[in-house]
Amino acid sequence: MTTSQDHCITLQGSAAIVHEYLKYSTHSIIFQRGIYPAGDFLPAEYNGVPMMVSRDKRITDYIDSIMAQVHELIMKRMITKVTMCIMTVESKEIVERWDFNIEATYDGELEEASVATKALKKIQSEIRDVMRQIVATISFLPCLEQRCTFDIMLHTIGEVFDANPTMCKEFCEEDLASIEIKDAQTITLKQFSTGLQTVDTKVVYRLTES
Repeated sequence: MTTSQDHCITLQGSAAIVHEYLKYSTHSIIFQRGIYPAGDFLPAEYNGVPMMVSRDKRITDYIDSIMAQVHELIMKRMITKVTMCIMTVESKEIVERWDFNIEATYDGELEEASVATKALKKIQSEIRDVMRQIVATISFLPCLEQRCTFDIMLHTIGEVFDANPTMCKEFCEEDLASIEIKDAQTITLKQFSTGLQTVDTKVVYRLTES
């Protein structure tokens, strides 16, 4: 039986859904790609998908801090993409990039009290499909031969620093050309939509020499 609550996604709720997806995706990727030792992670479940999350406070604080900013920028319609770059520790060369494109799918201004009519169960099902794909990427992505770390970039529009002055201390403008990967392959994963935002996920990785 479908109830009215199954079709009641507010802007705040939509931003929270995207925030959680990005947070757990980041944890899953750094585990899957072996960025840190497996012993630094704990088992968890997100949306019915078993996964691993970091238990390192420095990592969790960093991810939580950035995703909190993402949540606010979604609410203000000032973000278009979140990029997670995997780079070598020694040379800082980017060898893999995960792009999460965020597109608002409503027209004009939207009040926080406004709602989307998409069923929550449908949204959760779409997210599960993407998360399973992320978990499965280890089967085709090349091994990271060097020790790597990661960084997260926010792609914004408008006067984001004027609207969010506290961001100035934590974030800076990036040259988009600096994150391009030469001779790269791109894989597009499934997308999901909350009814108010659509999120496309892509992984761009450097082809290894045969």
